[in-house]
Parts: sequence; C-alpha cells; structure tokens
Amino acid sequence: MARAHELMGLQRAEEAEALLRELLLRDQHPELHFRLAVSLLMQGRLREGFAEFEGRSSRRKLIKRMANLPEWDGQIAGRAVLVWGEQGLGDEIQGARFVPLVRELGARHITFACRNENVRAFEQIGVDVVVDRDAETISIPKDTCWIALWSLPHRLGLRAEDICGASYLRAEPSGAGGIGLVERGNPDHPRDDLRSIPHGALQRAVPQGRLMAAAGDVHDSLRQVAALDLLITVDTAWAHMAGALGTPCWLLLPHRGLDWRWLREGAGTPWYDSLRIYRQPPAGGWGEVLERVAADLRSQGLA
Repeated sequence: MARAHELMGLQRAEEAEALLRELLLRDQHPELHFRLAVSLLMQGRLREGFAEFEGRSSRRKLIKRMANLPEWDGQIAGRAVLVWGEQGLGDEIQGARFVPLVRELGARHITFACRNENVRAFEQIGVDVVVDRDAETISIPKDTCWIALWSLPHRLGLRAEDICGASYLRAEPSGAGGIGLVERGNPDHPRDDLRSIPHGALQRAVPQGRLMAAAGDVHDSLRQVAALDLLITVDTAWAHMAGALGTPCWLLLPHRGLDWRWLREGAGTPWYDSLRIYRQPPAGGWGEVLERVAADLRSQGLA
C-alpha cells in the first residue's frame, strides 16, 4: 500500500491502480478500495472512482454513528433526508453543489449537517435546515434517512461530463477589491508542506496583491472574496469559495501530493468555471509558477 501511495504522490495513477487491483485480489481491505478510488478519480474516471470512494473511512464511521437511521437506498421521493457533510471546509463547499439535486429527486425535507463554519454560507442552497454537524443533538423528522455528502456523486451516477462549473453560492461583497493572495493552507493538513508557498514568496511575485485573512465564518470570507477582482491562491478552501461564487481565481498547484479533484493536466477544471490552474513542473518548486503568474498579470495589465 505504501508503494501505491508513493505512486499517487508522483501522479502515476495508472501504475497505482494496477498495483492496488493486484493487492485487492488477496485482501479486500477498505483502505485499498479508498486508494483505488483516488487513483481512478485522478484519472477522471469519476463513475468508477466514486463507487470505490464508498469505502472511505469517514463514511465507515458514519455507518456506525447512524446505526439507528437507514442509509438512503436510492428511493427518495417523498422522504426526509439528512445529508452529512464530510472532511474539510473546502470539501464541503465543493460538495454542497450536489445537495439541491436531492430536492430534484423528490426529497420532502432536507437537513444538511455541516461544519459550523459553513452553516451560514449553506443556508442559501435550498435545503430546509442547515445545522452544525458537531452539535450534541440534531432535530430531524422521524422518517429520515441519511447519506454522506460525498456519497451523492456515486448515488447520482456522476460522470465528468455531468459536472457543472457554474457558480452556486452568493455573497454581498465586503471590503476592498483588487487582488487577494493566499500563500498557505491549514498547517494541520497532511500535505500542507507540499501545497503551501514559502512565506512572502507570493507577495513578492505579486506586490500589488494583499494577503487574505479569514474573519468570522465562511460566510464572512465569501463576502471578502466576492469583492475581489482576482484571487491567487494555493489549494485551500479559498479556491473553493472563489469557484463557488464565480470570482476569478488563479489556483497554484503542487506536482507532488496533487489532490485528485484537480486532475493532472490542463489550465481549467470542470468543477469551477472561474478557476485557472497553474501547475508546478515535475521537478517541483514554485519559482517557475510565480514567474508565469507575474508575466500573465503584466500581459493583462494587472501588474
């Protein structure tokens, strides 16, 4: 499994897939299925990947936690549904686009349990109730079934061509416009040393920009992003905020430790129409990336 993880870190997803399928012939461990899911998703094979993604640890924990509630079995018309958010702020922001589709399938009542920081931001997406998923008690209708947020792509049969990159969140602009900069992510993230830029390097490359700072919850940060002309950021929740709002955003990605959702090539992403991707070369390092950013700003009259 360690070798498969190493191959994924190098974006050698096909080799990782082959190794994991070989291992699965001998052992059906859920973690192997999760690793296989990531290798497939990185290749853009979403329907296969999200099927394997059902083995992720966050869903396995939810199955135990929700022992007294039925998991959504595919029949949803007229039912009450509890959608349970997963993982980090950005993961929830990205996945929130799927929640209104549950209504389109005929759900009678939708409760969305998410991270507390996201509650106000998600009150606009067309559900009946948004609650803090860490609250001690959550009130739900008696006939409720549940589903994990990132199980929705699998249950909906999502393919790459089904993704809509249009904006789906709104926020009243607040604060200064101009160019916002985010050079570092959450230091507790296991790959933060790969995705973050050394302190000060981004601002030196874009001296006309200003560093963004979270103030309040995600709703308050969305208002800051909505006021910007452009956001330049590493792979953090700020990129998801910009994409969900439709704010122009240049996303700076590492080569090693690349997240599956950004695929391995291309300057765009099907997830967000407003994002433009700048990728590290295979040798790594941020110098070339920042030079391209500075050059493009000059060519567009933004420097």
